[in-house]
Amino acid sequence: MKFLIGLAVAIGISSPAFADIENPCADLWFSRNAMLDKAGYCFSTPLGKALFDNSDCTTKQPELTPEVKAQIAVIRELEQGDEGGFYAACNIDTGQQKLDLPDLELRKQLDFQPATDGGTGVCFGYTGPEQPLFAAPWENARTIGVIHQGDDITIAHLDWHGWGFTTVMQGNETKALGWYKIPVADPAQCRVFAG
Repeated sequence: MKFLIGLAVAIGISSPAFADIENPCADLWFSRNAMLDKAGYCFSTPLGKALFDNSDCTTKQPELTPEVKAQIAVIRELEQGDEGGFYAACNIDTGQQKLDLPDLELRKQLDFQPATDGGTGVCFGYTGPEQPLFAAPWENARTIGVIHQGDDITIAHLDWHGWGFTTVMQGNETKALGWYKIPVADPAQCRVFAG
């Protein structure tokens, strides 16, 4: 992480491009619960109620697709921590009403949430062709953004069956995020690649 921030400063890019890995536990908690929310889960904790709209909830035990079940299982495993790795076991205070996670409103647009292991890679100055970003990792998902030449692309989430997840930065602002068909963040398609 320190190397990546140092590299970013050296080439004139500030650290918000690295925000995804600063709090992997918040990222994992949000991803898991956002998918439960989409399935109709009724939240009872102050944090769940603050972040998700309970007005359309239907149950405490929603029916989940096999894909969502599998992703939630991956997230739960990651929440147990990474022995000797990036972070310890997660313990989110659900008594609070705010989650320290950038781009929450953009993340709520997703139909399928990513899982992070705390690692990251950054493509500074993407040079490849324009790539659509989707709300979920499948062909019929809604398009919610585009990667353009010159964008800085942060890769801080695990791939899903041939799809990657990225946050697209332009300067210090998050321009878009979403799922893309791999490969996009090929180091050969970057002015500089770090990670």
